[in-house]
Amino acid sequence: MTKAKSVFSIQKLAYLLIILVIFIYVLYIGKNILAPLAFGCVFAFMLKPICQKVEKYIPHRAASIFITFVIGLVPLVGLISLTYLQLADVIQNMDSIKKTMQEGFEALLSKINTEFGISRAESEEMLSDNKGSIVQKPLSYLGTTLSQSSSILINFFLTIIYTFLLLLYRSSLKNFYLIQFGRNVQDGAEEVLERVQTVIQKYLYGLLLVIVILGVLNSIGLMIIGIEYAIFWGFLAAVLAIIPYIGTALGGMMPFMYAMTTTDEFWQPIAVIVLFMIVQFVEGNLITPKVVGSSIKVNPLAAILALIIGGSIWGVSGLILSLPLIAIIRIIFQQVDVLKPISVLLGDEIYKKEDVFEEKFDKDKFRIFSLFRKPK
Repeated sequence: MTKAKSVFSIQKLAYLLIILVIFIYVLYIGKNILAPLAFGCVFAFMLKPICQKVEKYIPHRAASIFITFVIGLVPLVGLISLTYLQLADVIQNMDSIKKTMQEGFEALLSKINTEFGISRAESEEMLSDNKGSIVQKPLSYLGTTLSQSSSILINFFLTIIYTFLLLLYRSSLKNFYLIQFGRNVQDGAEEVLERVQTVIQKYLYGLLLVIVILGVLNSIGLMIIGIEYAIFWGFLAAVLAIIPYIGTALGGMMPFMYAMTTTDEFWQPIAVIVLFMIVQFVEGNLITPKVVGSSIKVNPLAAILALIIGGSIWGVSGLILSLPLIAIIRIIFQQVDVLKPISVLLGDEIYKKEDVFEEKFDKDKFRIFSLFRKPK
């Protein structure tokens, strides 16, 4: 008997592309609904161990979940409230801050004119369209943040509701998930769920600790330099550090601009730059590796691509969720033969596994094109 050959199926490829386009489109248009739900899932995974311990003493699940919220979320709410109150204080003084920064910008421009021999008229003509925006746009962004506070609060309360309900129905949801698989693979499916939970817990607990550490370091450093609103700038930069690779740098831009336009001392803006360079070095090489560890296990290229895609689809929410989501995708890919090479390609030690593809995955069942073959 002649063995059946397989040929490439354009139809299967078309189906996959159509599904991907529809999936991404739904994610984009439904971000206001799906983003709080995604955060709810993440928080439910994070709080589940605490909830299980509380239930040993309080069998009533709804009551135990409420107590879990008190134990697990009150510190987080306190940190958010502190940041929000500080932000409100900055916004309350926004007019005076803008005026001070505008005057400082004028003085800085005058110094540049004197130093480089540029006439006042020439410099004003070059900067006439951008001078106001250079100073005001970053501060206006903070004002916009407060003006959108109602939307933020709605999404926050939706996340809390989703988290509560996901914890309440977690056993039923888990059983529904497991019956989607045959009995012979249910153990593997449950193991995947446990690994996802472990990744999320390690990442989030570590991230919260990193934010606190960075907030304290940034604030102390800015206080020593003599920058106003040091605690606000310090914790703002710490919160922005949840955006990997660029978060600390973005967080340092605001206090640098503020110092550059509001202080008479030349060394203070330079000191701000040096401070955040040191903090970023310490955070990237000591704090994050020790506290967060290798829970994500995704290489920088995959992480950056995930950040770009997540930010494009869901904005800030996508930036926050992109790393844990790409780590979850990697765990799922490890369970499917044809996707196992991609899971290795996403890994953080890919440069140490250059030969693994030829040694382990050079078989038909691991080739991506096997997804699009049909028997002939």
